[in-house]
Amino acid sequence: MSSNDSTPLNSPRKIFGKTATLDNNAMLEYEMNKNLDVKFREKADKELGETGGELTYTKIRQLRQQLNIYNENHQRALGCRRDDSFLLRFLRAKKFDVEKAFKMMQKYYKMKEEYPEIFKVSPPSEMKFMLEMQIQTMLPKKDEHGRQIYLFRVEKCDPYKIPVDYVFRSNVLALEDAVRSPETQIGGLVVLLDMAGLGFAHARYLSPHLAKKTVEVVQEAFPLRFKAFHVLHEPFYFDAILAVLKPFLKDKIRRRIHLHGSSLSSLHKYVSKDLLPAEYGGNLGPFDNTEWRQTILDNEQYFIDLETYNHLSESCYQLGGDGDAESIDSLQFGDTETEDSEFDEDDRRVLSPKRNARSIQNIEEIFLKNGYDGMAPGVTGPDLEKEVEELK
Repeated sequence: MSSNDSTPLNSPRKIFGKTATLDNNAMLEYEMNKNLDVKFREKADKELGETGGELTYTKIRQLRQQLNIYNENHQRALGCRRDDSFLLRFLRAKKFDVEKAFKMMQKYYKMKEEYPEIFKVSPPSEMKFMLEMQIQTMLPKKDEHGRQIYLFRVEKCDPYKIPVDYVFRSNVLALEDAVRSPETQIGGLVVLLDMAGLGFAHARYLSPHLAKKTVEVVQEAFPLRFKAFHVLHEPFYFDAILAVLKPFLKDKIRRRIHLHGSSLSSLHKYVSKDLLPAEYGGNLGPFDNTEWRQTILDNEQYFIDLETYNHLSESCYQLGGDGDAESIDSLQFGDTETEDSEFDEDDRRVLSPKRNARSIQNIEEIFLKNGYDGMAPGVTGPDLEKEVEELK
């Protein structure tokens, strides 16, 4: 087959080699990719440059070659999984730019290695009590653009019962589950954050460390296309939080943040009622994550296996030595993807590029001071409002 040949969109995919049969996880994803619906094949071809033929497989081989070179230079393996389906996650996330996909893989594995306390997703049963609190879920239906929707409800997140690292870990768990689907890899993810019930007791969830890691996951480390962030019931000081995040946010991501206040009609301009639970003016019935969380718990072995795909695994590649691995902070890279999200500046508020963010420690001091000096969740005062206004 010549390099410019491609598989017709209405025929089975032929982009995978024998490496796809390494283990059960790879085999499952291989089958999902092979049987991908024609709608998503066309979307991948149009938006990502994924032809489904020899050209696509050439990109996979190039990425695998980058990993082999890394192994030789560092005398260590960059993760265990090298099957086509797994590499395809990162190529899709970076629109088949091999160099960017490789750097994303570096960031992905190094964050797992250096911060296991917030990236460890195994075993999911350890977080079962939190999943049963009905805090978050992947909504069952994709939107008209083929995007998965992840809903997180702060009100249900009890800061007196849930450890700080569990919030981060549960979100990573949700992402690791979602990214297994080729349709979600192609269509992308929409995040709906309902901040109703946010009190100062939640301040510990807003530490600079976790805020920075959240931004890094979205922009650099996780192989998903984050298409939009819809925020409901944000508090009066939320602009100050965004201002603090501004130094870390790329303009592309900043423009995808939609602030709706308490207006469900504003949300419905972007997310159809047919996709939403009744609590959000939707037609799906009451919020219930039972099916979603049970799927995760039933697939516990997959998440256990994820821990074996780590950066330093010797069971996969007996190369020995730690080499001269770069610091995780050295893996920054530019992003030249074209803007393809849907938004209307007149319909929403976004973080102004002109806003000057103050030191990230300052806003943390405000939250922590008010959160741990006996102030009840949700209580505000004139002194606090003044401090937040100064930050803004």
